[in-house]
Amino acid sequence: MNRRQEKKVQGGYLAVVQSKWSAMNFQQLFQSVVRLCRNLWCQLPKLHQRLLMVLCPVVILLILIPWPKGQQVASEQPVGEPSVGEQRVALALDPDSLKEPTVVAPKTVKPASEPRTTAWVNYTIQNGDTLSKVFRTNDLSLADLHALVQVEGSDKPLSNIKPGQLIRYKLTTKGELDILQVEQKDQSIMFFRLSNGGFGRSK
Repeated sequence: MNRRQEKKVQGGYLAVVQSKWSAMNFQQLFQSVVRLCRNLWCQLPKLHQRLLMVLCPVVILLILIPWPKGQQVASEQPVGEPSVGEQRVALALDPDSLKEPTVVAPKTVKPASEPRTTAWVNYTIQNGDTLSKVFRTNDLSLADLHALVQVEGSDKPLSNIKPGQLIRYKLTTKGELDILQVEQKDQSIMFFRLSNGGFGRSK
């Protein structure tokens, strides 16, 4: 008896809910909700309205966009267990590989001819020396000698060299004549290479 009465009561409740559900006017309910929201919206200051217009779409997008799987896996990992990047792996190392490497100095190849020095070289004129002989003896270019004679001037300090006179010269790193200095009793005359390859005279 009790079971039959419970079934009847349950059937009666369902019928009551269905009748009330069908009696509800959803269109009118929706319109009232829209009216209420509109009234609330109009009561807000304009600054708040603008902020809500920006924030609401952003929040909806954040809710709808799925999170990357990697972050979900990291959040689901139990606390206290190391992540994949933090796991320790035992490596078999050769003890000899831990020693400092020996640095082998590169072999220096000596040039066939020693490079010329860029320091000053002194030469004292001997009996029978001419300027061309001095240039040949000291392995200097005769083309440079010709260029020097072109700019030596009217006093001709190069053409009138005398025994016992001191000549000093300096070479570039390429072995070319850079500076030539002729020492005289009262003065020192200097010839120097110009950027165009020629020579100039100081005095």
